[in-house]
Amino acid sequence: MGEPRLVVSDLEGTLTTGETWRIVGEFLEQRGRGRAYRALVYRSLPLVLGARLGVLNRQRVREAWFERMTRLLEGFTWEQFEGLSAQIVEALWQARRVEVIAELEQHIRDGARLVIASGSYQTVADGFAKRLGGIGIGSRLEVDGSGHLTGALIGEVSTGALKAQRVLELANGAQLAVAYGDTEGDIPLLLQSEKAVAVHPDARLRRLAQQRGWRIIG
Repeated sequence: MGEPRLVVSDLEGTLTTGETWRIVGEFLEQRGRGRAYRALVYRSLPLVLGARLGVLNRQRVREAWFERMTRLLEGFTWEQFEGLSAQIVEALWQARRVEVIAELEQHIRDGARLVIASGSYQTVADGFAKRLGGIGIGSRLEVDGSGHLTGALIGEVSTGALKAQRVLELANGAQLAVAYGDTEGDIPLLLQSEKAVAVHPDARLRRLAQQRGWRIIG
């Protein structure tokens, strides 16, 4: 027998309506960095507006926001971050899209390997994936020699072409049978799968899904 087929899904927007940034914001507020977080939100509003108007690339704006938010975590210990990650996973799980989760569970019962590939933190992707019996791929954080976060990522945000590349490397030749995503950042991954599913897709992904005859949920 060959390698089992691989089923891959994005996380936020696809498997859950929850959002990492909200939980990170609450974490920072509770630990004395609320002013810095609110300042970041206000500075980001023109970028968000530009993305909504189509003047700026939405995916690039999301990635920039994620990187800037991560900088506010500088100085926290890895243990504190693990606690934050657990809170994020729980919040995302409570807001999960039950119908899509049920499909993934059926894929697993049918013998597939499950990968949750997310732009969110590696610890969050891992934690959510473990609830389903899968493995996670996410954005990785830099930690200094004393066990504190530097506020930087190791490499880039795990979205777009990078996410697809990391999934293919993990697959190591295994069949990428089904992929689920919700935004244009998931398109490179969806293009690599035999069956692509657009879940409550943004405008660009919806147009592509309609053109290619991909299944659309929501």
